[in-house]
Amino acid sequence: MPDSGFGTDVRWGRTSSAEAAALELLDATELARRERYLRDADRRRFTLGVNLTKREVARRTGLPPERVVLDRTCPDCGAPHGRPLHPGLHLSVSHSGDLVGVAVSEVPVGLDVEERARPMGELDAHVRSAGEPPGDLHVYWTRKEALLKATGDGLKVAMTDLTVSPADRPAALLDWRGRPGLPARIRLRDLEAPDPAYAAALALILPEA
Repeated sequence: MPDSGFGTDVRWGRTSSAEAAALELLDATELARRERYLRDADRRRFTLGVNLTKREVARRTGLPPERVVLDRTCPDCGAPHGRPLHPGLHLSVSHSGDLVGVAVSEVPVGLDVEERARPMGELDAHVRSAGEPPGDLHVYWTRKEALLKATGDGLKVAMTDLTVSPADRPAALLDWRGRPGLPARIRLRDLEAPDPAYAAALALILPEA
């Protein structure tokens, strides 16, 4: 899924694919992290995310996929479990169920996908802000998760600090508590995932004028 003007591409894969078991592109750090996962499903999701990311970075940079190095240094603790980084590009990886997505962009980017079979009713108070009407919580969740990934805040910021457009309207960030200048720099959109059983969203942060 290209996003012309901001150099953004989104690639999808399934954990049932051969690429989810291919270890050739994983370096020693990634192989060690893969082995720490207890469930085979988690190992396949991680492996697929690495493969999709490295192949897309290779396509963008001209490097062979096996020479693509992703820096996963956590900014908080220094351990190699942070979001993947590569010079000159912004990356975001998301997975749910058997679907894995990778976004690569020239600007800060956040991608989120959620399986619609996941119950969300009990999370309503933790997802919707006071300014958001009731609606599809999977849409609210993916929009906000994509935004929090794009800014790098993750779980450090409550979703209720963000107000987005109603779930049945085109995606937009309307307000971010304490960050009045941010909504004007955000491009938020709902994505059509490869499977209608999933909701997905993409967030981009444009440079300051």
